[in-house]
Amino acid sequence: MSRTSYGAPVTEQELRDLQLAMLEYVDRVCRAKGIEYSLAGGSLLGAIRHGGYIPWDDDIDVELTRPHYELLLAELQLALPSHLSLLHHRVAPTYLPWAKLYDNRTVYRSTLDQLHPGTGVFIDLFPMDVMPDADDVESSSGPLAEHRRGFFARSSALSSSIPGGFAYASASTWPYFLGKSVLWFPKHLANYGKGHQIAVDLDRYMRRFDDSGASLVGFFHRAFPRAIYPRTLWTRYEDVAFEHLTVRKVVDHDGYLTRHYGDYMTPPPEKNRTAAHSFYRWFWVSDQSASGTADL
Repeated sequence: MSRTSYGAPVTEQELRDLQLAMLEYVDRVCRAKGIEYSLAGGSLLGAIRHGGYIPWDDDIDVELTRPHYELLLAELQLALPSHLSLLHHRVAPTYLPWAKLYDNRTVYRSTLDQLHPGTGVFIDLFPMDVMPDADDVESSSGPLAEHRRGFFARSSALSSSIPGGFAYASASTWPYFLGKSVLWFPKHLANYGKGHQIAVDLDRYMRRFDDSGASLVGFFHRAFPRAIYPRTLWTRYEDVAFEHLTVRKVVDHDGYLTRHYGDYMTPPPEKNRTAAHSFYRWFWVSDQSASGTADL
């Protein structure tokens, strides 16, 4: 997207209004189609501890078991309001192993992260796939550890395949960006232009245990290696308040959040209270404005 397409900056309140409108839209689709989902990560923590956003947070995460994830993607591919777009390898070049729903009236700028250029304010949609059983989900040996290593190898191949300058080195900090720009360059050359096939293969890899009788489910996060859960946790859902909305969560939020964060009701030290996407700047496209945030 050209530099002249950027309009006014998106304010913090507009950012949240847009995210909440997208969450409300997803909730409406899911309730109409019998699709179950849960707030996830910091969004679920915020709902339980704050009744909405964690005060310093700047995103919304949603997780769905793979069957419900596929049902939601099918619905979002079928029809969307004109100002919403789906980022997923089935509809557009995508260099991340999960989906994003974004507001195309907005666009982001970042000197550190160029993995999805031209997209706007978003919410994340994560698939929760069946994982091999393990007594210790953080162990470096066994089928789960092997599956984790295979996922991260394929995920890095996908992000390294993006064309365009140093986009393959996208990161959240300058030291990480500079290190990747050097260390990932051979990987970038090897995978350049193969993004779609890598994304398809990675999606298939993530699902390889879904028809097994294994008892764990999750999505691999480097920052949260224990974020793998009993499959039974993802069988019961209930309503929860998030800001002015009523949305969905797993019933056993305590089991989820304890495994994810430990003592989740105690806020972190002030120095650790940082926004997840502080390296992004959001803008309206051209003459767009916040006047349409209620259109969903």
